[in-house]
This record gives sequence, structure tokens and C-alpha cells, in this order.
Amino acid sequence: MPEKNAALGTVAWGKRSGQFGKGRLTRGEKLQVLLNLARISILEARDAVFDRLGLINAYGVDLDGLQPPDTPLVRDAFDFADNVQSLELMRHSWRTYYWAMLLGGYRNLDVDREMLFAAAILHDVGLARGRTSEPKDCCFVVYGAERCKHHLVGKGHDRAKVRKIADAIGLHLNAYVSHRLHGAEAHLLSRGAMCDVFGMGRRRIGKSVRNRIFKEHPKGDMTNELEIWPGHHLSGSRGDFLIGLNKNVKSRQQSKALPQAGE
Repeated sequence: MPEKNAALGTVAWGKRSGQFGKGRLTRGEKLQVLLNLARISILEARDAVFDRLGLINAYGVDLDGLQPPDTPLVRDAFDFADNVQSLELMRHSWRTYYWAMLLGGYRNLDVDREMLFAAAILHDVGLARGRTSEPKDCCFVVYGAERCKHHLVGKGHDRAKVRKIADAIGLHLNAYVSHRLHGAEAHLLSRGAMCDVFGMGRRRIGKSVRNRIFKEHPKGDMTNELEIWPGHHLSGSRGDFLIGLNKNVKSRQQSKALPQAGE
């Protein structure tokens, strides 16, 4: 049963039915996503200024020190991801994990590496092979969170821990996730995904470690791999809303670039 007043993006929120079921946003939730985008954009603008002033002490460590622990949960999450996800999706998931760990290191956040890896490697499993729901029918991260939860619980893992992993997956498309409200793992998963797709937060990460990550996990065609196609996602879902915002921004930029009448 859906929980009343469940936080946007959580597993409980995804169980909502009716007009705003399957991950459709209310007007207030769309405003919340816009505010989240504004918040992370302000952080990025501040980083750009600090970087120009030489005030950012970029964080970098050897990747060997960032590897996930060898636990049954990590192995089951990786094996599931490796079985159903394409090479490009796996590379994106690995990069997301590394960015998340490095951004957490930059802020000296305590993180459960096991949970963060499981969430990162499976955060886009709603787009992977064998899916039984299409993005046009249900928000892909709502479905992906449930798919992850069903698989890991089926493997016998602790339900409370799996719930936190699934919540992190469901939350990551909110653009910004509060560390205080949802924990370091959900916060860093979102930051890692935003870093990989849009480059947000990259100034906080040392150039040498960035280059090594891209060498080991090259970045390919993210638009097609993540199915970032207008009209492809459920109308009113976060995917649809964010793609629409991006399309509108590009249209305005192109309009400004065109010569005006009388010029």
C-alpha cells in the first residue's frame, strides 16, 4: 500500500495510484524538481567561480582504493546488472559509482560503500534488457527501483537494506537529493549520475582520476543509451518533464542565435 505523504521518488511514492500514479508528477512536485535543478545549478555556478579563483581543492585518489567490498550483496547486484545491461549502460553505472565516491570524498562524507555500489550499478536497470515495463507506461526509475528490490530480496538480502537501495534508485532522478533527509548513499548516487550525464560537480574531482575513469569506462552515446527521446517517456513523469525542459532550453538558445528581423 502507498504511504501517505511519501517523499517524491521513493518506493512508497511510486506505489501511488490514480491520476498521479506510475510516477506522474503533481504540479507541486514539478515545482520541487525545478527547485532541485536550481539548487544544483547554483552549486555548479559557485564551483565555477571558486575554480577560477583557485579555491577548489579537487579530490583525487587511486581507483583501487574505491572498489566496492566483496560481499554477497555486491556480487548479486553486479551479476544482475552485468546480465541485463548493455556495455554502455554498465560503463555509465561504473562511472556514476566512481563520481559518487569521489564527490563523497570531497565532502568527507561517511558512506556505506556496499549500498552505494548496489544502487549505482543498478540505478538504470529500468532501461535494461528483460524489462516488463516500458518508459511510456511507467516512470522508468519507479519500475527500476521495484525491479531491483524484487531481485535482491529474492536473493535473500536484508529487506531494510534493499529498501534503502531501491529508494536511492527511485530518488536519483529528482535532480538533487538531500543528504540530511535521505542519507549519504541516495545523495551521492544522484550527484554521481548528474556528474556523469551533465558534468555537474566535475571540478571537485582531480583531473588525473577523471581521465583514468574515462579511460577504463569510456563515455558513449548517452542520449540513446538512456533513451533520452522526446515523447518516449510517460507523460508527466520525471523523465518526460526533464526532457521537455531540456528541449525548451535548447529551442530558446537556437531562437536567440537566429538573426532577428531588421538585422
